[in-house]
Amino acid sequence: MDRIQRLIDAEAAERFPSDAVPQLALLHYGDHPLIEPGELFLRVFLGEDGATLDAWMDEHFDRLEDFRAQRLPEVKGFMVTTDAPGGSGLNLARIMMMEGTSLLDPEQDELARGLTPMMARLGPPDLATLDALITSGIAASRAEAARWALARVRDPLAGAPLSEREREPGESQPRAGLARDALEELQRSLGDQVREHFPDAGVQRVALLQHGDDPRVEPGDLLVRFFIEDAERTRSWRAWNRDHETMIRELQRKIAEELPGARYLELFGSGENGPRGQSRQRLVARPDDPASRERDLTAADVRLGPADLEMLDALITTGTAATREEAIGWVLARIRERPAYTRLTQRAQELDELIAHF
Repeated sequence: MDRIQRLIDAEAAERFPSDAVPQLALLHYGDHPLIEPGELFLRVFLGEDGATLDAWMDEHFDRLEDFRAQRLPEVKGFMVTTDAPGGSGLNLARIMMMEGTSLLDPEQDELARGLTPMMARLGPPDLATLDALITSGIAASRAEAARWALARVRDPLAGAPLSEREREPGESQPRAGLARDALEELQRSLGDQVREHFPDAGVQRVALLQHGDDPRVEPGDLLVRFFIEDAERTRSWRAWNRDHETMIRELQRKIAEELPGARYLELFGSGENGPRGQSRQRLVARPDDPASRERDLTAADVRLGPADLEMLDALITTGTAATREEAIGWVLARIRERPAYTRLTQRAQELDELIAHF
C-alpha cells in the first residue's frame, strides 16, 4: 500500500498544476461503511473551504477522472473529504460514483441493462447480511445480494399474494396516489409559483411524477422534476448548480411545505445540443418514515429489476413496510431467520479462523 501511495502521489504531481495538486489515497472495504467487499474508492482532500472545493472541481475534475480511468480503473468512485489523509476520521463532503457500461464489470453492466438504481439506507445488521452473501460467494456485490435475497423470499410468497394479506388492527394502511386531474392541477400551481418567485431561473416546465410514472418513485410518493433552460450556455452544469444554490434550497423548502409527499427534487438542464446535466436531491424525510428515526444508517447502492420493485411496492401497499428501503430490511430479516443463513455465517467465521492460523 505504501508503494501504491507513492505512485499515486507521483502521478498526481505530474497531472495537476503545481498549485492544484490534490491529496489522494486509496480506500477499501472497512475504511467506510459505504464501501463493499472488493471495492476501491479514491479519497480526495482539497482543504476545508467549500467555495475552493467547488472551484477546483469545476476546473480540474476532468483531470481527476482521466487519472482514474487511465491508471486506476479498479476505483469505483471518489470520496471528497475534509480530513487530510492519515486523519483518524472520514468526514465526507461529497461522494461521486463513476458509472460505465463495461460488460466485464457486473455493477456497470447492471446499469447498462436498465436496472433501476436505488440508494437504500440500511442498518449494520442488513449490511452485514449483504456482505456475508458476498464473502460466501453467493453474490458479487450488495446490489446482486439484494436481488438474490428478494428472489429467495419472493418465491415462497408467490402462492399467497401479499395484496390479500389481512392487516392487524393498528397496522399501517396502504398509501393512495393522487388522481390524475389533481396531480396536473398541483403541477400547474407549482410551476406558476416557481416562475413567479424565480423569474431568472430559466424554468421551462415542471413535472410531478408518482408511482407508475417512473420506476424510481415509490407508492404514495412524488418526484418533482424541473426542466431548466440556462441563458449562459458556456457554463458547466456544476457551475449552474453552485450559482443557484440558494434558489435550490428555497425550492426544497417550498416543495416540502406544499407537497409533503414529495421525496426527491430533480433538475434537468437543457442547452443548444440537448441535455446539459442532471442533479437529484433527496427532500426532507416524511415524519412517518421509520428510517428517518433510525441511527447508524448507511446508503447502499442497489439496482433492482421490475420483479424486485413490484415485490417491494407490494410490501408497501399492504402495510408491511413504509418505504422500499424498509421493505429491503424486512426481506433481509427473513433471510437471517433461516437456519441455512446461520450455518453460512458459522462457516464464514470458521474459514476466517482457519485463515488466521496461516
